[in-house]
Amino acid sequence: MHLTDIDTRVGSKSRYEFSHGNTLPLTGVPFGMNYLAVATTDQDTSWWFDPELPYFAGLHITHQPSPWIGDFQAFTMRFKTRDDRELDDYRPQDAIFRPDLIQLTSLSQQLLIRATNDRFGGKIQLTNFSNRPSKLIIEGKKVQLISASDQEVIFSSNNFAGSEDPHFTMYTALHGKFGAVKLVTTTELKKIIIVLNDENLTYATSFISQEQAKFNLSQLTLMSFSDLHQQVVAAWEEKLNLIRISDHDQNKVKTFYTNLYRSLLFPTQFYEVTSEGQEVHYSTTEKKVLPGKMYTNVGFWDVYRTNFPLYGLLLPRDFHDFMEGFLNSTKENGYLPRWLSPDERGMMPGTMLDVLVADAAVKELAPDLLEDYLEGMLKGAESSSKDSKYGREGLEEYKKLGYVSTNYPESVNKTLDYAYSDWAIGQVLQKLGRELEAQKYLKRALNYRNLFNPEIGLMNPKDDQGNFVPINTTDWGNGFTEGSSWQNSFNVFQDVVGLIKLYGSKAAFTAQLTKLVNQPALYQVGSYGQVIHEMREMIAQPYGQLAISNQPSFHLPYLFALADAPHQTEILVKQLCTSFNATFAGYPGDEDNGSMASWYLFSSLGFYPSAPGVGTYIFGIPSFDYVEIALPNEKTLTLITENNNEVNNYVAKRTFNGNKVEQTISQQDLLKGGTLITSLSLLPE
Repeated sequence: MHLTDIDTRVGSKSRYEFSHGNTLPLTGVPFGMNYLAVATTDQDTSWWFDPELPYFAGLHITHQPSPWIGDFQAFTMRFKTRDDRELDDYRPQDAIFRPDLIQLTSLSQQLLIRATNDRFGGKIQLTNFSNRPSKLIIEGKKVQLISASDQEVIFSSNNFAGSEDPHFTMYTALHGKFGAVKLVTTTELKKIIIVLNDENLTYATSFISQEQAKFNLSQLTLMSFSDLHQQVVAAWEEKLNLIRISDHDQNKVKTFYTNLYRSLLFPTQFYEVTSEGQEVHYSTTEKKVLPGKMYTNVGFWDVYRTNFPLYGLLLPRDFHDFMEGFLNSTKENGYLPRWLSPDERGMMPGTMLDVLVADAAVKELAPDLLEDYLEGMLKGAESSSKDSKYGREGLEEYKKLGYVSTNYPESVNKTLDYAYSDWAIGQVLQKLGRELEAQKYLKRALNYRNLFNPEIGLMNPKDDQGNFVPINTTDWGNGFTEGSSWQNSFNVFQDVVGLIKLYGSKAAFTAQLTKLVNQPALYQVGSYGQVIHEMREMIAQPYGQLAISNQPSFHLPYLFALADAPHQTEILVKQLCTSFNATFAGYPGDEDNGSMASWYLFSSLGFYPSAPGVGTYIFGIPSFDYVEIALPNEKTLTLITENNNEVNNYVAKRTFNGNKVEQTISQQDLLKGGTLITSLSLLPE
């Protein structure tokens, strides 16, 4: 793998109406606190980068996890040698957009700009080809100058799409050789204009205080640009080199590592280390600085299926750190978080952090956190919040009726998610030796059955009197989240065997899945009342109602294998992987927080997590000739694919350490290391 082969612009050719990823070209370190990116507009919008525009507004400090969530504490650094308000011209094809480096030439300003970005800050190096002095212009909503000298400038920013604390502030410290500094206020934003007497700039930020920002800055000022850049390179290579691929198709290899980069961006660090070595974070809920780790910019409904199982396999230390941070969030707001940015945004149904706790339990990833987490899990399962952002909406109905009724939006998805969370609680209780209590929640985990309509073979909303509400199976909304009954009815991760029984046989179950794939990709706008981008993205892919463009469909191709029809899984997965590439339009839908990238990583390696909390993987079909995975226990997992070419779409034979393996394998077995050999064939054998 060469870091120079990764272009951070992959997936960034997106709009409100249609997503090819909705990604941003982020430069920083894995799971860093800040990211640096080029902004191609100075307008107040969440879609502030277009990879094909030949002009740009400046370098953007961003914490935006998704355009649908918005940014917080963002500002733009513009570099000028002329007094103009225009956007600056550059040649996108000549620029460098990498995880470790941004380099571009401002043709209009005659400036070469190079930037690298670490966890809390970074360095910018200018080469001025003009005979005019250069200026730095800081632009942003609610930017306020605090202090200025000839070597240091301190300012604050107070802007966010949403936060519990209206006074939540970020402090930024700049180091360089400065001339005049002034604050200019316009009707829309504030500008800090700084004359630069040197072409090198160092910056650092803090959510704690201006003193902490200065301390974070002090860690960077003694380093040269080259030294910091190499430190950022090393941070990426440490993780990217965990997987080494050799393949006849270098485009696929490039796509893999681009997706691995994407999977390592979120969640982002939201705590800092003081000069005394103490880990602290600013709690926007408690509105004060508290001890301990914290992470943000993560929606658990998006990420629980794929990237957190990836971290649990390859990066158990990071997984534990994340869970430690999310536990602090749970303690501070009273409920398990659902969508953090920077605090609870209340997006999407379910408290899917429950199932990550269960995954941690079954894989022994965070035994020290289980007791504390269980307290929060039980509260979420039994106590309703007055604020719908927290906990389970419609919980009292769920406990009384065994389902959430049409009195609440997304009622079917809520019911299925709550049932999965109940199962997760049961797993954790069992792990802690509380078997009798576990049985209550394992029984509640079967509530998904209450919404299965055998007449249509799909989940169906019910009113609060127990009656199925008539639905068109291609209507979006009407009880379902970002899809219809086709995409969402199979979200029974905790009991696929039980779900199959509702169909009467594995053959009937696979027949319904086949119908899902083979029918036209039709949709009705349903309760959404308008076309949303997910609808367009589904019909843009040739897979019927299997919307690989969105999370609810991620596991659908693997259900065939769990129903003893592995060849259907193999052909689907091989075809679905062709929907990914390393271009500006590289994704079939939103690449939410690494979730879609991690789907591709697992699927191209040839195995996919059955479900968090189960602890096993389903085999699909591998994409690469040869792979070495460095496991966290210092063992190596080697993947060899025989007869690997574009026309061989089926698995003829699979052995692990010389022994034949069936359709699933446990995490414990994978962690033993060894060699998995998969032989492909033209037709099923």
